[in-house]
Amino acid sequence: MRTQQMEKDVSFSFLLASFALLIPFPGRLAYGILLVILLNVQMFSIAFFRGLVELVHLNDLLSVLTAAMLMCESIIFKQLLAIYSPLMALTLSFVIYLPAVSSFIISRLNPLDAQLDCWGATKGNMGYSLAFSGIALAFFLARDIIGYGTITLPGRKELLCIHLFGQGEGAHVGVFLATIPGAILFAFTTSFVMWRIRRKSTMLGGFSDDSRA
Repeated sequence: MRTQQMEKDVSFSFLLASFALLIPFPGRLAYGILLVILLNVQMFSIAFFRGLVELVHLNDLLSVLTAAMLMCESIIFKQLLAIYSPLMALTLSFVIYLPAVSSFIISRLNPLDAQLDCWGATKGNMGYSLAFSGIALAFFLARDIIGYGTITLPGRKELLCIHLFGQGEGAHVGVFLATIPGAILFAFTTSFVMWRIRRKSTMLGGFSDDSRA
């Protein structure tokens, strides 16, 4: 049985591992949307694919087959993106393969997944993935607004851009946040705040249990 504390630990580990995925991507909401789409597709397919592998009794090759499946999905996703928007596909370059690596690592964080059936594992994976998606979109939105003064969406020939503070995006005062060092600092700060919140909730939960005793 999975305890509440174990759920918290897995969720927190998932979020920490996922922040490493946010940093290399360009600091635009448009690219964050692509990241979320690809990551959710791959997190869903991991659990579903595991069920198929178990069905044909190839459990010993599960890790290898899963990694190969994720890379194939990334290649297909990039080709579709190149058809839709060559500019975005060129900008992302090899970074588009990072969600496959992250999805594989995240799926291995929870050793109890092997005890769940296909539907249970899928629900667990998607619960973590959707939670991360909300945080990732907020992360990219903050970098987009503060770093460039814009809100961007995927477009065919170029990014669809809504300017909030004028046209001079390169000279915007918060452009540091859109850089990789700025993303590292932002991710570290966000992780620290989440750690403090988690620690506080754990302490409050402990006090609550003691009062019931």
